[in-house]
Amino acid sequence: MLKKTIRYLALCFILAPALMSSAQSSSSGTKYHNVKEVQQMLKEIQQKNAVNTRLHTIATSPGGEPVTILEIGSSQTGVPAIFVGANFEGNIPISTEGALRLAKMLTDSASYTEGLKWYIMPNPNPDAAKSFFAGVKYGRSVNDFEINNDVDESVNEDGYDDLNGDGYITQMRVKSPDGTHLISKNDLRIMVRADAGKGERGEYNIYLEGIDNDGDGQFNEDGEGGINVGIAFPHLFPAGNKEAGLYPGQTPEVYGILRFIFDRPEIAMVYTMGSSNFCLVPPKGGRKGEANLDRIKLPGRYARMLNADENQTFTMDEVIEMVKEVVPAGMEVTPSMVAGMLGLGAVVNPLEDDLKFYSKFSVEYKEYLKAKKFSIENLDPEPAKDGSFELWAYYHLGVPSFSMNLFSAPKVKEEKNEEDNSISLEEVEKKSIEKEGELSDREKALLAWSEKEWDGNGFVEWEKFQHPDLGEVEIGGFVPYLETTPKPEHVDSLLAVQLPWLLQLTKKMPEISFAKEELTELGSGVYKLELFVENNGTLSYPIAMGQRNRQPAPLIVVLDGDFEILEGLKRTPLGSIGGNQVRKFTWLISTNKKAEISAKLESAVFGEKVKQIKIGG
Repeated sequence: MLKKTIRYLALCFILAPALMSSAQSSSSGTKYHNVKEVQQMLKEIQQKNAVNTRLHTIATSPGGEPVTILEIGSSQTGVPAIFVGANFEGNIPISTEGALRLAKMLTDSASYTEGLKWYIMPNPNPDAAKSFFAGVKYGRSVNDFEINNDVDESVNEDGYDDLNGDGYITQMRVKSPDGTHLISKNDLRIMVRADAGKGERGEYNIYLEGIDNDGDGQFNEDGEGGINVGIAFPHLFPAGNKEAGLYPGQTPEVYGILRFIFDRPEIAMVYTMGSSNFCLVPPKGGRKGEANLDRIKLPGRYARMLNADENQTFTMDEVIEMVKEVVPAGMEVTPSMVAGMLGLGAVVNPLEDDLKFYSKFSVEYKEYLKAKKFSIENLDPEPAKDGSFELWAYYHLGVPSFSMNLFSAPKVKEEKNEEDNSISLEEVEKKSIEKEGELSDREKALLAWSEKEWDGNGFVEWEKFQHPDLGEVEIGGFVPYLETTPKPEHVDSLLAVQLPWLLQLTKKMPEISFAKEELTELGSGVYKLELFVENNGTLSYPIAMGQRNRQPAPLIVVLDGDFEILEGLKRTPLGSIGGNQVRKFTWLISTNKKAEISAKLESAVFGEKVKQIKIGG
């Protein structure tokens, strides 16, 4: 008991900077800010920059906390916008700090807000975020939305219990003849799943720390909350996961975010700070359920329109050639456009053309970090989860969606020993056994990180406890937040290196404008008008996913004036335009020699750009 008390006091001392937030200034970078402090900081930023900023409260969480978005560049109209969301699951507090720091960077310098609007949301899941500052921590990710997980007559009646009083919910291991786990041969602290294929028999069952509060034979099956805001968005919505809710947007935070973004079609790029990292690792593919684009069967009306056999299958290239025969000359026909037109099914994997820019920017980001002497030899970021905000932004909004994981523990570097040909048979067998029971990269990294940064206190050593339901158990394991949350004093340096990359990505956005015009007199009052539209940005507009699902809003070239169009359209959709590319549009018009043509580039994203063209002087 004395050992346990000493360890608990040591943990309290180590974590004091993160927990004693009231003792420091709200602008300090040496702490994590609680939910109320985050709101206060947003208000302070808005008040200091009242002309160019605005605060939007888009929802109230089930726990009564406001969900707020800071708009930077509110005085501008007709400009594209970037949406930044952080800490959707509520258990990665450094991402909230990253969003606050980014907001301050933007309001301190006008270079990244000129001709660009920002929407920054540091805390979309405030109910869960509060748990980091609670007396007992367990990495909570759900809000206070009442869900009866065990479908009985009570709600939230069987949550976790801090049985050993150390301030953390860890694990319980219980010896059992039908156990599923074994103690690792390489490290007695780590539990590994028994492999029946290797003849292993489990000795322990694993539970999260707690008791059977409601006496139904289950442990911790109906705790606080709730819905996990971070997995409750429409794309690949995990309907079988109770923490996602019954449907996307069931919880007010998610509905408010969806409504806010759909009401602002100027949003052209999205940044997410959390557990995934599309900046470092391109979005993963390989999901099943993708439409087969090599065997496309045309619906009847399209088969008739394309003069094709509706009982035959075609490749995408064959369909593209057929579509080109029936669309206006010069109109671009892409696989994404055809797939959307034919309704070939939901896309569940990133499109090849988009992976090209994700891969290119990933290489550039690694070079950027290398130049900053910032190590990327860390645990791999998590893949984006089904129902996540970053996947929804890419697949449904059709805009570039970049995510960033601001911290992960360093990997353990393996020491390479020179081969010794004189090694004995016993040593060979010993090394073979060690290799079989080798710890995962994650376990090695977290144990090493615990020793290096937390004086070993990132892992609660297993200790016996007399459990009221299970008898003798042992309580221990990694402490919550160890994997995702560095000490407060490291936050400044982590953000100072990584956040500027998001500002560099901003410079890769499309830049659409008129390049030049050519007017040729053909005689008898007939003229040929050629307009050249250019994209001076790196990214295409829209990206391939945007073409596929016809989002975001299209660019339209509009002609107006006292003339008659003989060939062409008064309103001509631009379609797609690649990065650093030019598209030419041609019309035949009839008019007198003193007419004026007003050419307008109409866009919900980029605003309107107008060019006046005079005929005959």
